[in-house]
Amino acid sequence: MNKEITGTLMDPAIQQCPFDHYAELRENAPVYQMPDTGFFIVTGYDLLMQVMKNFKVFSNLAPGGQRAGVTCEEAERIIKEEGYGRFMPTIVNNDPPGHTAYRSLVNDAFRAGRIRQMEEYIDDVVEDLVSKFEDQAECEAVADLAVPVPMYVIADQLGVPRSEFKKFKAWSDAWVIGLGLPVPDEKLVEAAELVVEMQHYMIARMKERREDPQDDMMTDLVQATYDGERPLTDKEVLSIVEQILVAGNETTTNGIANGVMLMAQDQELQNRLRANPDQVKPFVEEVLRYESPVQGLFRYVTEDTELGGVAVPKGSTVMIRYASGNRDETKFESACAFDMDRKNNGAHMAFGSGTHHCVGSQLARAEMQQSFKAMLKHFSKFELACDPAEIVYHPSFALRGPVKLPLRLEKA
Repeated sequence: MNKEITGTLMDPAIQQCPFDHYAELRENAPVYQMPDTGFFIVTGYDLLMQVMKNFKVFSNLAPGGQRAGVTCEEAERIIKEEGYGRFMPTIVNNDPPGHTAYRSLVNDAFRAGRIRQMEEYIDDVVEDLVSKFEDQAECEAVADLAVPVPMYVIADQLGVPRSEFKKFKAWSDAWVIGLGLPVPDEKLVEAAELVVEMQHYMIARMKERREDPQDDMMTDLVQATYDGERPLTDKEVLSIVEQILVAGNETTTNGIANGVMLMAQDQELQNRLRANPDQVKPFVEEVLRYESPVQGLFRYVTEDTELGGVAVPKGSTVMIRYASGNRDETKFESACAFDMDRKNNGAHMAFGSGTHHCVGSQLARAEMQQSFKAMLKHFSKFELACDPAEIVYHPSFALRGPVKLPLRLEKA
């Protein structure tokens, strides 16, 4: 039986700042069935770990390839009939052994050693972007930095021109539409048309790489084999590329924007990080814990089970709230305080845990670190050019990041 809970994750005000809502859920109903969706919301750190470590009961594989979130019949028709369909199980939306086989194809591209080798390249990407606004008195940090950094990197990895990054961003936004407040059908149809456009674009790039291989991830994928037995189909490559594109930019964009915003409101923190560049790494971990760019994702229940004393029937949809686990006082002391000196901030679950721990986590960390270092190096001070209360977050129950971040700048 649900306890009385104030509001739901579908409330616009809660989506703008959900942390008090999470605290209420952890205290009163850590496994809570949302009345307006039927989803079971899991908010306690230990319960979240229990779900993430048991993919056999809490599966990433959606029944019938269903789409989590809001959609409409016409949007799904467009993608199925004019495009290549969506949600073919590969990495994010799959379980072992299939997940293991697909993930192995991209593991090498994102391994820690290779990311360390990419640090100079990532620094060049960031420097190129910061140089465009370093002589200005103001910038808009989301559009000028947080969006293009991961988009440039992913474009380079997929072997397509950086000049296409705005198109990439529009495609990525279209792919995740509906993971938030209700969306009018016409917007869902527009998004579906953009997804189809992306799919045809990527299929064309695959054809080019088969005919003219390059040193990039797209070439690696079109030349790869599934479990060493057969070439990947176009739909399999497309599914992997779509997931890399979306996961590779949405989370990192939010992580960069959230970290810059925290620094912009604390000059003492800026000074500390400038004087101690080695502390940027723990700062990144605390940003990830404190703000959680991915608030939560779905799991699908394969058998009748019990979680935290609550019966969860087979066929249920579970929403695991990483962001709530990252603010759980039983795991993190003074969890709602930003403290980059906490000894266990590396225990955060911003990138998930277990089998589905984010394959691109080290790349995201590197992009965040280099972005923060560049801002600290090029500017002696930067601060919000608006009241903090005016910052608006994207309406989403899956992702968290500001829509815009206007800054006043003082060049170093």
